[in-house]
Amino acid sequence: MAQVTGDYRSKATGNWSSSGTWQIYNGSAWVNATSYPGQNSNVGTVTIGSGNTVTLNVDITSYTIDKLIIGDQSGGSDTLSLPNNGDFDVNIMVISVQSDGILTWVKNADLHLPAGAQIFNNGGQITTDKNCNASQNIYIGSEKFSNCNGNGGADYSFEEIEAALPPPTSNGDITECAANPIQTLTASATPPSGAHVVWYTATSGGSPVSPTFNTVGNVTYYGESVDNSDSNRRSLFRTAVKLTIRPRPTISVTSSPTCVFRLFSPTTYQLQVTVSTGTVTSTAGTVTNTSGNVWDITNVPSGTNIVVTVTDGNGCTNQLPVTAPNCACPVVSAPASGGNKSYCTGDSVPSITASVGFGQTVDWYNSASGGTLLLLGNTTYTPAGPGTFYAEARNTTTNCLSGARTAIIVTQNTPSTAAIGPDQSIFTGGDAIFTVTTTTSDTYQWQVSTDGGTVFNNILNGAEYAGTQSTALTVKTAGANKNGFRYRVLASKSGSTCPPTISSSALLTVKVKTVITNRKVTYRVDM
Repeated sequence: MAQVTGDYRSKATGNWSSSGTWQIYNGSAWVNATSYPGQNSNVGTVTIGSGNTVTLNVDITSYTIDKLIIGDQSGGSDTLSLPNNGDFDVNIMVISVQSDGILTWVKNADLHLPAGAQIFNNGGQITTDKNCNASQNIYIGSEKFSNCNGNGGADYSFEEIEAALPPPTSNGDITECAANPIQTLTASATPPSGAHVVWYTATSGGSPVSPTFNTVGNVTYYGESVDNSDSNRRSLFRTAVKLTIRPRPTISVTSSPTCVFRLFSPTTYQLQVTVSTGTVTSTAGTVTNTSGNVWDITNVPSGTNIVVTVTDGNGCTNQLPVTAPNCACPVVSAPASGGNKSYCTGDSVPSITASVGFGQTVDWYNSASGGTLLLLGNTTYTPAGPGTFYAEARNTTTNCLSGARTAIIVTQNTPSTAAIGPDQSIFTGGDAIFTVTTTTSDTYQWQVSTDGGTVFNNILNGAEYAGTQSTALTVKTAGANKNGFRYRVLASKSGSTCPPTISSSALLTVKVKTVITNRKVTYRVDM
């Protein structure tokens, strides 16, 4: 027979109260006991076998023995003996006398079993070593259930217990969670050979019923063994089988799935459910019990359908499939450029701008895709230096991004250089040519100062000047009045933000030819 940890079996003939009479199962093997059954703890099953005779000599009231089996069906005579004049209270719920088992009274003795206990014969003997009389009794609770000859107010004689069928063996209580539509449960039990089971709703009396159940709740049916050949031969006890249909917890969505758009993170969605009781799990996302029976499911990947399950304390579950909402981003147009900018070396770097629609902002990057984020959430950006910068539009509610970025260029202009040539010295009426050497320039404007270099004014091509907008200025047929004039040039680059570069000035010296007179003859001498 199957055994579990804590079961006992006899190993020798002796008194019940002697540990040497017993072995105990430790979970893997039978070992010698250090106490008797019922002495220190509840016991599942106690078996008297191996041809041993165990004499009951002690009350067992502090602990309970679920089942006492007299006889191990190995063919010997396995006996529980009640000594003369014994009066024993034992908390044994079931006594089964097997085919090789004997429950015997030495002479007169009373055996007191607790209320609800059962005692039955399964092919063995319930007898006495002496004359059968009304002083050999079995009590169940306060009721005199049996004595040897069936007199003295007993319900049954030992002979009637021997002759009765054992009750059917339960196939187990059935507990299930309610299905939809609700299922039907049926109690079942295995009768002894040659018998069948008749079901009732009470431990005794009543009318036969069909042992089925199909509503939330529970019911207990009681099965009685009935001989197939003689319907009057029955079991004295009925076997209880409990059928239970537990309600499933309810679950409903109380906050619909909504998309969660996060900057620099994948889009997710979230929802809230309320249950009648139990714990909630989900096939994806993070589940949090916010309060009572309200649960949040967050961080569900966009596009992922989920199944939300609630499990109550009885293990009953209910499932709720959830379809992912459409979290696809609407079209976001690329920003409109506020224009390219340039600046001159040494000046402050100008800010650049981009404009977007209502409810949008701009994020700035250093690349047309990917790259490094330079500034988050501003339509204006001031770079650290020149380069090409990219404006990306972002919806401030959904964090959806534009499909493209708008390039805006910041250019750094280099100032022109201008190195003027040497001073010029000519005779009156001659031409003077001033030159300038420049870099990064293509535009020139010559100026003249008539006050020694304090004030300069632009000059134009004409009778007096040529090349006023070139790198070489010609002062034509200069008169003595231009003596001491100073000239300079403004050099610049077309389209550059750099101001014109002003060269240093060069001096014009205009000399008058000397006239020598001798005896009324005049000579001109070029000096």
